[in-house]
Amino acid sequence: MPEHKQIRALLAVCDLQAGSALRALFRARGDRAEIVHPEDLAAEVRASVPHLVLLQLHVPGGPLAVLQREFPDLPVVVLVPPQPAIAFYAAKCGAAEMLTLPLNSAEAARRLRPVLDGLNEGMPPHGGNGRYPESGSHSGQAEQTEGARPADIERTDAEPVPTLPGLFSTSPRMAAVRFTIDRVASTSATVLIRGESGVGKEVVARTIFARSDRSRRPFVKVNCAAIPHDLLESELFGYDAGAFTGANRSRPGKFELANGGTLFLDEIAEMHPALQAKLLHVLQDGEFARLGARRDTAVDVRVLCATNKLLEQRIGEGLFREDLFYRINVVTIHIPPLRERRDEIPVLLRHFIEKYAAVYRRCVVIPGDEVMQQLAAYSWPGNIRELENLCKRYVIVGDATQIVRELAQHHLRRGAVESPASPPVDLPIPAVESLPNGEPALLPALAEPSLLEIGRRAAWQAERQAIEEMLVETRWNRREAARRLRVSYKALLNKIQQIEKESPARSEHLEA
Repeated sequence: MPEHKQIRALLAVCDLQAGSALRALFRARGDRAEIVHPEDLAAEVRASVPHLVLLQLHVPGGPLAVLQREFPDLPVVVLVPPQPAIAFYAAKCGAAEMLTLPLNSAEAARRLRPVLDGLNEGMPPHGGNGRYPESGSHSGQAEQTEGARPADIERTDAEPVPTLPGLFSTSPRMAAVRFTIDRVASTSATVLIRGESGVGKEVVARTIFARSDRSRRPFVKVNCAAIPHDLLESELFGYDAGAFTGANRSRPGKFELANGGTLFLDEIAEMHPALQAKLLHVLQDGEFARLGARRDTAVDVRVLCATNKLLEQRIGEGLFREDLFYRINVVTIHIPPLRERRDEIPVLLRHFIEKYAAVYRRCVVIPGDEVMQQLAAYSWPGNIRELENLCKRYVIVGDATQIVRELAQHHLRRGAVESPASPPVDLPIPAVESLPNGEPALLPALAEPSLLEIGRRAAWQAERQAIEEMLVETRWNRREAARRLRVSYKALLNKIQQIEKESPARSEHLEA
């Protein structure tokens, strides 16, 4: 154990109860904490040179902006009210940690421990989103368990989880996601993470795990779509020796391997309905039986689920159990697609380019503003995963023009295979005359709609008008409207939802 070094902290906290609790926490550790007025904070920092500052933030700006400008290397822990806008600002300024008011003493001690331990070891604490893991990264060393592969079980006993910059601090919508993560991480509630493929659902799952009380226990991931349903039961619940031909010895399942920790069920919508009943039993009772076993096994596992499918629709199709949906949908976190949070693209682009430049040992120039504008205008159907792969190709090829050309060709191919009746997505594309090397820009040309695009838009407008007129005629009896339009009820509901997204004011007028 390293020798404990006394940490000097300044508490610019107006909440008397929070200030008293924090001073007691520092005293219990053998550290010093002095309360100062927020207006005198900058002067006190210059005079006493503290190791850490804890600042209560009422509105964006103020003392935090001063500290960021004058003392950029000083770690600041921010106390915020339960307002996502203020939390978003604190994260964007690089807060070492955030505590939510009213302060919970046990939660504050858990959150502050990594920061204080890092200072005690002479290491700078991680910044605002520094404890958020990168997609695909491992949280620590693999723990060897009978029948398990090393990559199946991950722990966080070693070092802080690497960061994915900008994921939770660049856009307000993702700051709201982080706020939800902070609220739910310390509980044992089941969380359903929803979003398109490649948006970072696994990153969110690992973030919840890293910030939970189970962070030093196993994290086990199972991709339900990657394992045939005939094998998924034995993969999840294990089997005893002799359970079937070839079962020469017992093998624990993923639930046993995750005991005390977290089990992440990715692509849960692909799980076979017959297996969903057994999963429901485990979630309700905390017990299950291995294949071939004569007794139940009790486990304490937190379950996180992710899907890119509409579970409500799969329930209507008989492919997903309604009771299981209610069991896993205790807390829902929806991750918006990258096209809805374009402010993150430049930050993520730089991060991935620097990452793969180090991996491939290449000296790569970050693309200029013109290319950045074109990349920001692209729709990114593959989300962050597509952006990461593009950065990997750019590092290898080193030609921004070729990368932009690939995106333009992909955009055209994708438009050619989309259904003409699909509602179009209009994206503003900046007018850029040329790339840095003088070649003409390719993506801005896509601002002029093709004949196919014009036809698709016209078809959607006609379909939309027919739906609106039928809804008015049937007085919003949607089942009758679906019958008369000769479409399924579910299909009509999906199209109505799309219409409401495009023009909420118009849909309210129709309902009236």
